[in-house]
Amino acid sequence: MTFRFDARLVLLFLLVPACLILSSVVQAKFGDIGPDGDDIMRLVQIQDLLNGQAWFDLQQYRMGPEGGTAMHWSRLVDLPILLLFHLFNIFLPSETALVWAYTVWPPLSVLLLLAGLYTGARHLGGKGGALACLLLSAFIFSTHYRFMPGAIDHHNLQLGLLALALGCAVDPSRRPARLALAGLSVAASVAIGGEVYVFVGIICGFVALDWAISGEAARRGAMGFGAGLAAGLELAFFATVAPSNYAVVACDVLSSVSLLAGLAGGLGLVLAALLASARGLGVRMAALLCIGAASAAVLLLVGPQCLSNPLSDLSPEVKTLWLDRIDEARPLFAERPGRVAKIGFMLGIALLALGLSLYGAYRGKRLRANLLFAALLVSALLMSVYQVRFAGFGHVFAIIPLSLWVADTYRDGKARNPSSVAYIGALALSLPFLWAVPGLILSPKSATANDSNKSACLDDSLFERLNALETGRILAPTDFAPRILNRTDHSVLQGNYHRNHDGIALALDILMSPPGETEALLSEGGIDYIVLCEADGENKLLADRAPGGLAARLTSEHMPDYLVPADEKASPRLYRVRAEPESLSEDDELS
Repeated sequence: MTFRFDARLVLLFLLVPACLILSSVVQAKFGDIGPDGDDIMRLVQIQDLLNGQAWFDLQQYRMGPEGGTAMHWSRLVDLPILLLFHLFNIFLPSETALVWAYTVWPPLSVLLLLAGLYTGARHLGGKGGALACLLLSAFIFSTHYRFMPGAIDHHNLQLGLLALALGCAVDPSRRPARLALAGLSVAASVAIGGEVYVFVGIICGFVALDWAISGEAARRGAMGFGAGLAAGLELAFFATVAPSNYAVVACDVLSSVSLLAGLAGGLGLVLAALLASARGLGVRMAALLCIGAASAAVLLLVGPQCLSNPLSDLSPEVKTLWLDRIDEARPLFAERPGRVAKIGFMLGIALLALGLSLYGAYRGKRLRANLLFAALLVSALLMSVYQVRFAGFGHVFAIIPLSLWVADTYRDGKARNPSSVAYIGALALSLPFLWAVPGLILSPKSATANDSNKSACLDDSLFERLNALETGRILAPTDFAPRILNRTDHSVLQGNYHRNHDGIALALDILMSPPGETEALLSEGGIDYIVLCEADGENKLLADRAPGGLAARLTSEHMPDYLVPADEKASPRLYRVRAEPESLSEDDELS
């Protein structure tokens, strides 16, 4: 019986990636890429590396004004895709091997997530908790867009690393190897992207406070975590940061400030656990205060600018006209189609898991783990209200407490009545889809903008037309940038990346510029071509914002003489910027 039960667990563990890989096989055949532009930009970064760009060089030379844009994406995320590429390249042509690599990797990455969640659920709930955890994961993550074929942005790996850190950190035995793995996992997640600092800080604080309260019982585990954190940060730093950038402070990526602050915290915890575990609670708390003060001092001395949000450096115009339109960066309660249903889907299971964790902590049941779950869930909910992209973290943190609830409901129900099916209700309430149903029923039908014309602007014919032109720099809507870079040799002025601030700002200036200023700005940006998709919301917004600006004039009959059609196609319209107008331009006439 034990073997059969374990076999079912193994089969269930493999169910999610098997379903995703099956769909990836189909998509690989047709070369489909993932759900958003970030995935395509990741592919462009990998292609540049395969074409000879240096490992440490993260400059995107074909995006932005002259010189390009320094991207903040870690090479750590490129590694598994490159490994799969070289594996498939043994028996497939290079182009096909890369397609297979970027379609298969996201479904495979879910195994890391499942391993972390399974580990935590098994620690706390035994085989029943592990089985419920895998059942919930199968329902939730088999269709999660972060793990769908082609979704090669860094979020799937970050979610998996945080799940692994969480699953290891709640080990009741505090085994040093498990806690060391948790430290390595949070270090790797920080190295991939700075958006996880809050969650990493909570996990680090949990381990440190657990040691301060428990003393000798947590000594070896705390030392393992601190050593894993310090070693992971150091390895990631020297593996991904160029020697010429060792002294550079960057707040949105692993740099000297995050390395030094992390080393102060990790090595400080090792030293404190080694020397003070047998001392009193007051001594241990004082040691933690010293560690925190040391990490804060490093931050204040090396990178005080990192205490603020990196996005706060954006100009007001870029923030209003660009960042506020990026859906994943918008607040939860911002107006959007189907808002009520989406709020329920994003927050429902996280709120339920938070309630269960707080109730369990109140009753003293799995107190240590429930306090960590509650802290992570509160932070994820607050961050989701700030920006909806954090809702996925709330789903990951909710899985273990929900699976323990389902397992407890099953066990208690069967103990009272062998025919009890109460656990099915608990399982249903643990699915985010159910929480979206009331919103779908109650929310009024809202008319959604017809986006088919915009989609038509990005069909194959656009890239065929662009490839027929001499290579140059293109002014196009921001979300066109990844596809243009991926499918042509042209450059683009702007893309949806905050480090491309100068390119976005200049593009806004050009598109809203009045007659008499446009031509000089086009020359300043080195623009050779303009892509006009009239159905694009960005073009409509800027035309309304500046009725006399270039965006508005492009949709009118009054075309400046320095813009000439690049071909005869009507949609999307391509214009060539004429370096020397043959006659007096419209701008000159109006000025």
